[in-house]
Parts: sequence; structure tokens; C-alpha cells
Amino acid sequence: MAKVLVNFQDEFLQDIDKIAELEHRTRSSLIREALRRYLLQHKTEAAKKEAQSQQTSQPVDNKIIFPAAKAS
Repeated sequence: MAKVLVNFQDEFLQDIDKIAELEHRTRSSLIREALRRYLLQHKTEAAKKEAQSQQTSQPVDNKIIFPAAKAS
């Protein structure tokens, strides 16, 4: 597992530590989970945007064509 150095404001880190303590987990575990959730949200939103762009870029032909009526 790789290590990453990240800088946080002191107050922000204190908030992280409080939540980690409440949840009986490590700071690293909490930050990993937060980033996993962020990445999942980002991927989900990107997939939705992609699906929307595909829907709008493909013309939909929803015309109903009736056979010509015979002249009487």
C-alpha cells in the first residue's frame, strides 16, 4: 500500500479525528472511505452525464406512419 502526504487545516483534521474516534476507526480508514465514496459518486455522475449525452445526440424517430387511405 502506498503512502500519500496530504496537508489539512488543523481544524479540519480535528474534525476528522473526532469522527474517527466516534466510529472507532483510524484516521486513514476514515479518509480512505470518504475518498471511495467521492470516487463512486464521481463515477456515477459521469456515467449519468454520458448516458444523457448519448440520448440527446441520437435522434429519436417517434413518428407514427399510417398507410395511405384509399380514395373512394
